[in-house]
Amino acid sequence: EPGEASRSSPAARGSRKRAREIEENGLEEEEEVDEHEMMRLRKAQRPTYKQVVGKASGRAWKLPAERASMVMKPATSRGIKTWDQRMKEKAEKKAFQAQMKEAADAARAKRKEEHERRAKKKQQKEENRQRTGEGLYKPEITNARTIAKRAKSKEFKKQKALKMV
Repeated sequence: EPGEASRSSPAARGSRKRAREIEENGLEEEEEVDEHEMMRLRKAQRPTYKQVVGKASGRAWKLPAERASMVMKPATSRGIKTWDQRMKEKAEKKAFQAQMKEAADAARAKRKEEHERRAKKKQQKEENRQRTGEGLYKPEITNARTIAKRAKSKEFKKQKALKMV
């Protein structure tokens, strides 16, 4: 049986051993092996990784196929870079990342500074309010219209009922 199926069968493996024995020792008295059988035994090798080219071909003399685009284009246009090019790109990438980190740190520092400035301003405002006493007491309403308007409001009536006013 020619083909890949017969090569990987145990019978084929045995036949290679048998071919080697025949080549080394010669034929025994009762055995006769014709030339065609000898060639079949000699050729029946399992294909190696490099020999297997196509799915069905299995022809050892065929070279692994290359795409025409790979053959025609130079290495540089296919994206294959030299060591110097890779090192240059690596340095550029590192510089860019450092620049981005520096920008992020500057923005973070600016936000922190603004936060501290606002907190300080708020604290100063609170201190000033405590010092002057502004906003600690409610001024007494003397305007008659305002008093009448408040008396009519539902909210004021609720507060009056609860004796909050």
